[in-house]
Amino acid sequence: MHAASYRPKKSLGQHFLHDGNIARKIVAVLDPRKGDHVVEIGPGPGVLTALLLLHDITLTAVEIDARAVDELRLRFPAALHPRLHLVQTDILRWDIADARPADGSRLRVIGNLPYNITSPILFRLFDYADIITDAVFMMQREVANRIVAAPGGKDYGILSVLTQFHGDVRRCFHVSPNVFRPRPAVWSSVIHLHLHREKLADLQNYSFFKRIVKATFGQRRKTIANSLRQLRIPRDALNAEGERFLSLRPEQLSVGDFITLSNSIETHDG
Repeated sequence: MHAASYRPKKSLGQHFLHDGNIARKIVAVLDPRKGDHVVEIGPGPGVLTALLLLHDITLTAVEIDARAVDELRLRFPAALHPRLHLVQTDILRWDIADARPADGSRLRVIGNLPYNITSPILFRLFDYADIITDAVFMMQREVANRIVAAPGGKDYGILSVLTQFHGDVRRCFHVSPNVFRPRPAVWSSVIHLHLHREKLADLQNYSFFKRIVKATFGQRRKTIANSLRQLRIPRDALNAEGERFLSLRPEQLSVGDFITLSNSIETHDG
């Protein structure tokens, strides 16, 4: 395993993976295929990068830390790795479409995500769901719990609904804090998300749907009726299908229910 010559920055949420077996398991979940175009988020010292480059793929590695980028350029020189593209930037500001090949093939994404910006990265990814096939991420176990949660439990919320709206997600395995430097205080989990646009076809207004999901879970102890009242949406704006949700709390609604609720509100401007 390659050890970085620089210390992890707490401000960037850096915890460097140093276990080769775990790294190989993560890459195996992605299962890179010949000709794939892969985006790696936050390569750091390049533990996953080195394994990905063993495959016949084009790899774009996006890293905000200039120290990491400098070291990766030395470790993987362009002359030996012409299909590796290193981009020094903030993933939350970068246009992911820049990595898309000229032939229009969709991208695949992988990364060990910083705990402090996992949700913003996922929401950013959803904006590009039409050009991304799937994503394999390691993240804090509690966040993974929320992503895969089913309706009815305390973990089910905004992240659950929006992630499951955009794709099919499964948790692959847990990861001990002992395989990182510095050792985080929590366990991690690896998830595999297959993005699709099937549910989008059922939705009349995506931005309004997101507004409803965020507003109702922002007051999760209240009923849907109370949350809609706070949004200044009158009861008579709902059709009969939507009215059946009014006495429920948001954690009782499935993703499909939220789609029905959003579509049932007949007068809105999104």
